[in-house]
Amino acid sequence: MDLLNRDVYERLSRLFARASGGSITLTGRDGDFLKVVSMSLILSDPAWREERILEDFLIIEPVKGNIGIEAIREIEAHFLHRPSGGQRKYLLITQCDRMTVEASNALLKILEEPPRFAAIIMTTTTWNSLLPTIRSRSTRFNVEIPDSALEELKSEYRGRVLYIYASASENFDVLNHFLRKDCNFDDLERFADEIDSTCLEKLRIDEELEAKEPLSLLKRRIIYLRIVKALIVNRDFFSTFRKTNHLFAGATGFERSRELVKIVRSLLRDQLLITRSSSWNRICNIDLIEWLMNYDAGPKIIDDFLWCDRFLRVRTASLNSTLVFFRAAYSVRRSFMERNGGK
Repeated sequence: MDLLNRDVYERLSRLFARASGGSITLTGRDGDFLKVVSMSLILSDPAWREERILEDFLIIEPVKGNIGIEAIREIEAHFLHRPSGGQRKYLLITQCDRMTVEASNALLKILEEPPRFAAIIMTTTTWNSLLPTIRSRSTRFNVEIPDSALEELKSEYRGRVLYIYASASENFDVLNHFLRKDCNFDDLERFADEIDSTCLEKLRIDEELEAKEPLSLLKRRIIYLRIVKALIVNRDFFSTFRKTNHLFAGATGFERSRELVKIVRSLLRDQLLITRSSSWNRICNIDLIEWLMNYDAGPKIIDDFLWCDRFLRVRTASLNSTLVFFRAAYSVRRSFMERNGGK
């Protein structure tokens, strides 16, 4: 699978080929994809050897949600000595927006005067949340999951791609999983039928469905879509909200609310594509096209889409998960208007 087009690879290679040390920040919607792309860039170094990973490569990732000052001290120690092989020592900081203020200020000193052999790669899905001084000292490249990979998925699964395309287009782990192995679609069909026949009050996400594996994510998406459809179709909005609110409470409520917002954003985006453009080939919820065509876009749909997009670009769990769920529910409710008169 080609993770980046040749032009981007060449630009990044030229950047790292400069005489002095350099820093780049990869931005995009999928943090896992950004990490995979970063690793592929390092491995593309002609002088890279597997044995160099212990001395010439350091990865910094959030611990308990943050990147603290201790991580910056690791970076300083990493760059004390020249590379054991080749001309570069690599540093990868994933989700760099999770740095504390103290860590950000300490990293800034390294970015201002990096060693000549330093190749620093950072990733973030929230570029604007970084300190302006850090943004000004790093070259930004925006990368998204390539269309070629999604076309490969369609070719591989043909009609069955309906079950996985929407999730794969927004989650690189799902895309990569299904490009590497087949899926038990009978199990997904049975699960969807069970959810369709389950009362809203009885919807549950047990320990198996809470897992981060692609199949668990697909099943959670089926549950969330059932809720979204009920919020649109049922006349009593607040009754539907009360019946489903239990899923978005508790310790995992905020992350579940984020997943719901992501689905709502994808539906709002697809509805805009259907009603206000001719770019139907860019629709991600291809299994729902006929259902989406029963609705017109409400007058506030762009405002609602932008709210979802802004929310997903901010990584904070301090917001009340119930309020997040209510805002997402309200957005999708008012932005989908029935073609025979609407709500």
